[in-house]
Amino acid sequence: MRPLPEAPGPKGYPVVGMGPHLARDLVGTFTRAWREHGDVVRFALPGSLRLFLVTHPSHLQHVLEDNQPIYPKDPLSVGKFESFVGTGLFTSNGEYHFRQRRLAQPAFKGARVASYGPAMVSASGDLVAGWRRAGITDADITPELMRLALTIVLRTVFSVDVGDQAERIASAVRTCNAYTNTRLQRFVELPLARLGRAHRRFVAARALLDRFVYDLIRRRRRDPLDGDDLLSRLLAARDESGTRGMTDRQIRDEVVTIFLGGYETTALSLVWTFSLLSRHPEAEVAVRAELADRVGDRPVTAADLPALTYLRLVYQESLRLYPPVWTMSRSPIEHDVIGGHRIPRGSQVFLSPYLVHRHPEFWDNPEGFQPERFAKQGPAQRPRYSYLPFSRGPRLCPGSGIALLEAPLVIARILQSYRLSLQPGHLCVPTSNVFLYPKGGMPMRLTPASGGW
Repeated sequence: MRPLPEAPGPKGYPVVGMGPHLARDLVGTFTRAWREHGDVVRFALPGSLRLFLVTHPSHLQHVLEDNQPIYPKDPLSVGKFESFVGTGLFTSNGEYHFRQRRLAQPAFKGARVASYGPAMVSASGDLVAGWRRAGITDADITPELMRLALTIVLRTVFSVDVGDQAERIASAVRTCNAYTNTRLQRFVELPLARLGRAHRRFVAARALLDRFVYDLIRRRRRDPLDGDDLLSRLLAARDESGTRGMTDRQIRDEVVTIFLGGYETTALSLVWTFSLLSRHPEAEVAVRAELADRVGDRPVTAADLPALTYLRLVYQESLRLYPPVWTMSRSPIEHDVIGGHRIPRGSQVFLSPYLVHRHPEFWDNPEGFQPERFAKQGPAQRPRYSYLPFSRGPRLCPGSGIALLEAPLVIARILQSYRLSLQPGHLCVPTSNVFLYPKGGMPMRLTPASGGW
């Protein structure tokens, strides 16, 4: 039998291979390699490191669903995330992961999720009221929407409002994420790296978050709320025997995981959506007309969302073009074959929704902004794994339902009060990070809407 061919790919520099390119610009390097070499790409790296990028829907289904048991989370990446989030749903593998998922999953479902709507709208109203009181006309909306999303998480998921602590908590999360991202882009970590200033800042930020979260858990165990927020559900969760729940550490890890993925990803999806509406004013006009027709002069509610068809199409298309979780990594525990190429055991296998969502075989005008495509082409008309903003398979994001409620409500409420326009000359370019951030932020002109409040 003839041996399987090596996957094609760029070679890079002598000795270090593609390491510097990947560290400098992961989004751009992945994109260029995919366009030049196809749906399975191998990147030359120093020593025994083996890194692959796969971008065909059938390949993603193979890794995330059909052959999922041999593709746990990549231990190299997980180890760097664990220093921040611990062993939560995002980082855990195997039976532990699926036990935690069974315990946590009910907290993300049911009528309670819909009941978060008023708090989401109220927090959005507070944001725009603050802009109006302060007379703000120009701002980078990235930190503004980060702060809003964190406020929504704290109010809805944990039933607390931290007031002036919000910025300290948000800053701590940003510090931890930035440090984690830097580590992820290093293929070799020097032992002395943990003696540097960046590591000390990370440790201090993580300690601040831990104090806040553990205090929240202790107070809630001591004085349970009558409400039914996500923290209460995590505390009340029991396994099949009905006796074993989560320890404080396990709940801490899930709460910090929510901070990592539950607020930052939603905030970034909002940033990219407002940038797209500014770049495509005809879409903004259509969304505003729909809001005026279906909602009128009152604040939007969750009950309005089924009627806000075009707004939801806009958000779907925004998630296609700029999925906040733009790449995922796995590492096979057995040798495997993808696309006719051998994937050795222990390789890093990267899957990129950002690139799959741009695959010309499955999307017409893949780089174009066309919300109507989701109305004309239903899910049954394209491969399931051609669109996965919240992943798919057994590890589908459990918080996707919250995100799909929150983001359209926030977009609608802000548009009822303001028009957001990109500052002239700003280029909307994604940059490599744990999530898909805009390079240079998203500076915008904030103009009060006529008749808004």
